[in-house]
Amino acid sequence: SGEPPQEPVISKRNGHVYEKKLIVKYIADYGKDPIDGQDLTEEDLLEIKASPKTVKPRPATLTSIPSLLAVFQNEWDSLMLETFTLKQQYQQVRQELSHALYQYDAACRVIARLMKERDAAREALANVQAHIAVQPPSDAAVSEANAMEVEEEKKGINDAVIEKLNETSANLSKARKKRKAPPNLTPADTIKEFSQTLVVPSLHTTSNPGITCIDLDQTEKLILTGGNDKKAQIFNRDKNKVECALKGHTKKITDVLWLGRTDSEQGDTVFTSSADKTIRIWKPNAKGYKTESIISAHSSEVTGIAVHATKDYLVSVSHDSTWAFHDIETVQTLVTVESNEVKDGYSTVEFHPDGLILGTGTIDSVVRIWDVKSQQNVASFTGHTGRVTSISFSENGYFLATASEDNLVKLWDLRKLSNFHTLTIDVGKINKVAWDYSGHYLAVGGTDVRIFQSKTWNQLAAISENNGDVTDMKFGELAKCLVVGCLDRSLSSRSNKTENEKKSVYVLVKRPVKAKTSQASNSPELDKKPTGDCGRIVKRSSPDNTTYLCRK
Repeated sequence: SGEPPQEPVISKRNGHVYEKKLIVKYIADYGKDPIDGQDLTEEDLLEIKASPKTVKPRPATLTSIPSLLAVFQNEWDSLMLETFTLKQQYQQVRQELSHALYQYDAACRVIARLMKERDAAREALANVQAHIAVQPPSDAAVSEANAMEVEEEKKGINDAVIEKLNETSANLSKARKKRKAPPNLTPADTIKEFSQTLVVPSLHTTSNPGITCIDLDQTEKLILTGGNDKKAQIFNRDKNKVECALKGHTKKITDVLWLGRTDSEQGDTVFTSSADKTIRIWKPNAKGYKTESIISAHSSEVTGIAVHATKDYLVSVSHDSTWAFHDIETVQTLVTVESNEVKDGYSTVEFHPDGLILGTGTIDSVVRIWDVKSQQNVASFTGHTGRVTSISFSENGYFLATASEDNLVKLWDLRKLSNFHTLTIDVGKINKVAWDYSGHYLAVGGTDVRIFQSKTWNQLAAISENNGDVTDMKFGELAKCLVVGCLDRSLSSRSNKTENEKKSVYVLVKRPVKAKTSQASNSPELDKKPTGDCGRIVKRSSPDNTTYLCRK
């Protein structure tokens, strides 16, 4: 209490002296010694016989200064006792927290060791399966065993798959050498006049807004979009509406692709990858699209997918530091490749136009080139800092464009395996790079959209009419337009307004039938002015009661 005790008592256990009324109250509340925390009872207290006894002051009322000081002293005593108790409890909590952190660290070490052992077991199992797959069948095997062996031979990138890859590569390479730049390719002067000509402002939902990826089908009439709302949508450019929504994923869509075949009467096949670790294959039916199969080959978020030029195989990459090669027809994962050099996972993937090599971007800023047949890392391009956000091969097969979070676009010569040019974007960030089919133009999207001309690498256009970051882009045929998806839920087309308007021709067809409607105006010239949306028929009437049809 900070003052001489009026009724002093001493503890038999530790010899400390207390004020009787204070220690009795503390024992009644906690049953312990307030100093060393040992159990203490009133029987352990021994009253001290003071001689002579101090004279007790006369009781005072609260109206006097001494009485107020006594009240304040009592309050101070209570506060100090409570502070002392809190300090003890704080020390105890610190010890418990330290113990819990130690247990957590030990658990993390155990989990890491178990994951390492699991990966080693998976690799050993894959080696055993590959060894079994190439063994010749036994002469004494029964028909059921033969069927199982045939099933095993289908797995893995075996000789049959390699032969198909080589044949496709040879045909594509041969055709590419003979192909010249199309004579009606959009010239650079027209590209310079590109601006936003078509905007679809509100695709996907507002709860988790944003378009994460897009793809154009072979006819360029349908645009496939994936969003943060866990859905994919198919937008019809001619009808200017969403034809159907593809629902099934439980997390955001990370990539979408059309298969690229036009021989199906019902429609093309769709692939979607998601942060829910799965890839879905969608087939068209009478009501739209439904999930035909689900590929679950990864243990973490699937960040990108790419279709091989044969249209028979699909490759996927994930944050689990693996890339997988799938057979589309059988929905089997033929091989899963894991590299000890990739620690943080893959961020993007793209097939070379010939289909024999594969490009992957990693979170640790390295671009890796793989031989698909041997699954070996044949080249690694360093120089970026930050996650590689996008890669794109030029159609001639010679160049590779890569972008990362360092706001640089690096151009690599695959023949010399060297970086021959770097584009620096001073403002904003870069999410996507895309070549046109001819390889003459390179689009860079992020905070805005910029188009560069190959060889000279001059910037032809810079379009910043979007309200959100650009996440994906696709060039149209002959680079006549550039379709862009943004995080503001908008889907837009960049093209030349003059060229776009030249495609629309209005024709007024005079009909001999008398008009039944009221006259629109008193001026035949104003009534004959062509109006109306594309594909609509607008009836106009003139003062001579002749009906006109306005066709666009």
